[in-house]
Amino acid sequence: MQLNQAGSPTNVKSSGGEANQQGEAVGQDLSSFYQPLPGVHDEMMDASGTVMPHWAAWFHAFSHWTTQEQSDNSEQLNSKVRETGIAYDLFADPNADEQPWSIDLTPLIIAPEEWQWLQTAISQRARLMNAINSDLYGPRKLIEGGFIPASLIFSDPTYLRPMQGNRGAMDGIQFFATDLAKAPDGNWRVLDNHAETPAGIGFAVANRIAVTHCAGNLFRETNAMRLAPHFQRMQSTLVNRSGMEDPQIAILTPGPEHPDYFSHAYLARYLGYLLVEGGDLVCQNNQVCLKTLAGLKPIDMIIRSIEGARADPLELRPDGFDGATSLVRTVRNKGAKVINQLGTAIVENRGLGPYLPRICQYLLGEELMLKEAPRWWLGDPASQAHVLAHLDQMLISDAHEGSGRPGEARPAIDGASLDDQARKALIDKIQLHGRTMVAEQKMAFATTPSWTGSRLEPKPFAVRFFASRKTQSFEVMPGGLSMSVGDTQAIGLHSPRGLTRDVWIQSETKVAPVDSIWASLEASTAYSRAGRSLPSRIADNLFWLGRNVERTEWQFRLCRQALARLEEDSGPEEDQRTVRAALNSLILRAPKAQIFDAGFGGMNDLERLVRTILYGKDRAHGFQESLYHMHRLAGLTRDRMSSDAWHILNDFFTDRRWHKEPGFIHAGQVVDMLDRGLVSLAAFSGVAMENMTRNFGWRFLDIGRRIERAENLATLFSRLVFAPGMTTDAARRMMFILEVADSFITYRSRYRIMPALPAVIDLLLLDETNPRSIAFQIAALSDHIDSLPMEPEQGLRSEENRLILELRSELQLAEGHVLAHIPNMEEAKPLEDIIAEQSDLEKLLSNQTTKLPQLTDILTKRYFTHTEEKPHRI
Repeated sequence: MQLNQAGSPTNVKSSGGEANQQGEAVGQDLSSFYQPLPGVHDEMMDASGTVMPHWAAWFHAFSHWTTQEQSDNSEQLNSKVRETGIAYDLFADPNADEQPWSIDLTPLIIAPEEWQWLQTAISQRARLMNAINSDLYGPRKLIEGGFIPASLIFSDPTYLRPMQGNRGAMDGIQFFATDLAKAPDGNWRVLDNHAETPAGIGFAVANRIAVTHCAGNLFRETNAMRLAPHFQRMQSTLVNRSGMEDPQIAILTPGPEHPDYFSHAYLARYLGYLLVEGGDLVCQNNQVCLKTLAGLKPIDMIIRSIEGARADPLELRPDGFDGATSLVRTVRNKGAKVINQLGTAIVENRGLGPYLPRICQYLLGEELMLKEAPRWWLGDPASQAHVLAHLDQMLISDAHEGSGRPGEARPAIDGASLDDQARKALIDKIQLHGRTMVAEQKMAFATTPSWTGSRLEPKPFAVRFFASRKTQSFEVMPGGLSMSVGDTQAIGLHSPRGLTRDVWIQSETKVAPVDSIWASLEASTAYSRAGRSLPSRIADNLFWLGRNVERTEWQFRLCRQALARLEEDSGPEEDQRTVRAALNSLILRAPKAQIFDAGFGGMNDLERLVRTILYGKDRAHGFQESLYHMHRLAGLTRDRMSSDAWHILNDFFTDRRWHKEPGFIHAGQVVDMLDRGLVSLAAFSGVAMENMTRNFGWRFLDIGRRIERAENLATLFSRLVFAPGMTTDAARRMMFILEVADSFITYRSRYRIMPALPAVIDLLLLDETNPRSIAFQIAALSDHIDSLPMEPEQGLRSEENRLILELRSELQLAEGHVLAHIPNMEEAKPLEDIIAEQSDLEKLLSNQTTKLPQLTDILTKRYFTHTEEKPHRI
């Protein structure tokens, strides 16, 4: 292998390495299997049909798979993508025909010699950008010396003037990424630079884990370098920069609405760092603190994954609430370590490209190794005139775009494709706002093999490489994220279909096994069982996750029993009346819900009610709404959840059967589908019960479930018992409640009589040993609330303690036969008369359904939003 001046390989017949010894394909004519585009550099094969030496081992192993095996492995890979959640952000449409993110079975393989050149070139560019950033927020010699036009910098909204003169901002780039592409002649060129945030490194890690899971043998055959050692050294560097032995490090994310949220959450989980949002933080006493259930806890270092301009509404953008108020002042006073430091996005300005060779020589004393394609900043009069004179040969784009998500760069404007009116509008815009725009000469891309489902085809590509700072230099991650790009109508990394591929760096020596990125126990100074402090936002999300999981289970149980009863008994009128009343207990909880009590509509009407619950849109207590919230909340708490728990909940979201209402399905088929869903939810409950440590996170998850289960059962009980027809339907209604509450077997083991109201009341309302009873839920809530952190209130019970004590005492003092108003168990009396004479049961159920929502409000104010009024001494 030899390199030309731009670091690209020139093919030779043997590299002398292990890959060539295994690569039987080297030197063979394989044009019938894979054909590069004429006159375009291809990564795997030269124009004569010879496989490049560093691809030989992979090609040898891949070609021994049958076409079916190749397709199966490709499908398994992208199934892993769906399971992991890379393919969907929290607000994606799972019914979309095209998956928004997919991984090519074929990687991009880079030879050892080429990688050595790339490492040096990328590290140089990172050092250069850090030096430029330091100068622009420090002495500004580059502006004074005429190396950079002042208007290029000061017209960029990412230049944060409040950070001028701040020592932290002068040396602020820890994470750097650059998007590179190869021209058709095989030379590397720069598309974009990224210094604002880690820029999607979590996607690269997730891709690598998915690929090695499905094609680990190919990875090992290629002798590719692992990523873990890079992240181990990164962690050590961050600990050293913090100046502490065991720092509390947090990744600051804009939240789930951001397209990079998956990357932020995945990276936090991979590195073991906290994932926080701006609302979780407060600046107090010259320190950034995390709002937790136990009070404010200091954060020692923040890895910034938000726009710098939106980090502080006090000194930066007034609508910028992604960070914390007074964060700039805290950074200025050296009370917070933020990396990358605020303001580093200025070096992403594409207009810097033409000036970089001269700046590199001035600041580093080195010749710039990686250059952009011919590019012009349109704020310069001479450059603007040149571009306007050759507009048909140019692509026009914004000088600063800041697309951290890989593949999301906006398409550029092709001057040659414009009609007269659009052309005039573009020229006017350039003349008016040229300082914010750049032009680039059109250039095509080199290609790399891509698996299309039946064969390998050449596809144009670009790569994002990542670098992390050590002390005075930068270490480049031995891998990256490659994407198939669209046509030439983009300046940045633009991938319309989201087709990605892993980047493998072939090692010259045998790659040894690597340890986990986690530090060994011996390196720890102390044991810990408390876990990290739980942010209030996470507690809130876990609470509502528990409620939505339980709500979904209740919907499934209710619909299953409704359909099963109609199937078994051919739908007698009494059963239909019971089913209708039960379904209405759920439907009527939604605002402005339609009432289905009137009239006898037949089985088709009842099936429509079930469909309404399962597939109706925008229903507060319908499955589709619960599914949406369940998936959203699972994503928000993913760094607190085991992979098994995540996969269980994610399966609901990615399985289209749960989203699209079928044209016609037999009731038995729906029951089978609901059975499978209940098994999955039971698995989630088992994972939560057996695998989660008994910390505050688990408690709030379980509190949500207990409140929801108690509310649902009380509502159903009230609806069926006090609905018309109880006299004739009593036994059927009691049987239905027992089946929905999964307590019929327990009832039969205790009583040899048909379901009777007093016995059912005792079992489902008052029995604290029955996990499905209301009394059990209230007892569990009492235990949880007693264990929550709370401020001392002069020995008085808290509001939530008093409320739960009232509910529990009411149940403990009640008796089933008294609630049913049967003085003598042998006395025969119509149940409707009994209920009319004595309303203690109705009062009890009403009290439960009224006070449980009040408990939710109290917990929200005290632990989630911290808006409860606290007593003050006067």
